[in-house]
Amino acid sequence: MWTNLRTKKIELNVLLGYIILLLVTVSTSIVAIYIINRIKSLQPPPPEVIEKPVVVEVEPKPKPSDYPDYDAIKGKNPDPKIKSVIITKDCPENGCINQKPATVDFNGIDKKYQVKGKFSRAYLFIDALVDYERPLTVWDDFYFTVDNYGGHLIPDENALPIPPGSSSRYLYDLRSISYYPSIKDKEKQINKQINKNLFNLLMDGDTISITASISSDRPGRVMKEVSIYYECFEGSNCSIEEVK
Repeated sequence: MWTNLRTKKIELNVLLGYIILLLVTVSTSIVAIYIINRIKSLQPPPPEVIEKPVVVEVEPKPKPSDYPDYDAIKGKNPDPKIKSVIITKDCPENGCINQKPATVDFNGIDKKYQVKGKFSRAYLFIDALVDYERPLTVWDDFYFTVDNYGGHLIPDENALPIPPGSSSRYLYDLRSISYYPSIKDKEKQINKQINKNLFNLLMDGDTISITASISSDRPGRVMKEVSIYYECFEGSNCSIEEVK
């Protein structure tokens, strides 16, 4: 009898021990879960993932050229119908250079040309420097005449837009040239000739005289290019050829 009681007491103690162990385990798990959740609640929320929109690249529509007249004669795709007479063709590769200022030696280029046919348009193109490597300033100008019509050109009046560069480049419609006939006229701001039409001087069968020079008080006057670009009237075989 005493043995049975003792056995039951041991079994009861073992059962009680399991129950206590189970309670401790459950309590520990609950505490651990609580601590983990508490830690998570104190952490900042993960950044919101924003899906980037799909960007579809659309090629921009081609825009009209900012330099339509320049592109027609010297752009990447010049008009094949346009011809040229290069007044500076006998100059060295780096241009015709005058070592003296114009006040000492105004010497430039004087040539004669035979005009044939009928023309639909014509441009005067100039590429020039002073001080051997600098663009022309407001103290300088380019002198150009056709049969004594013309003079000290006024670029602000009629120069057509062209791309910027390290030299002074001017492009003119020969129908509209503004100038001072002489340096004294320019100094006194008198006798200003506005929008004069030199295009009308390109008459079939005529021989024209052209003079080109840089008017500057500084040496190192460089004419890199002086040219007339022209297009023949439909059906006309026009030309401007130098008379030797």
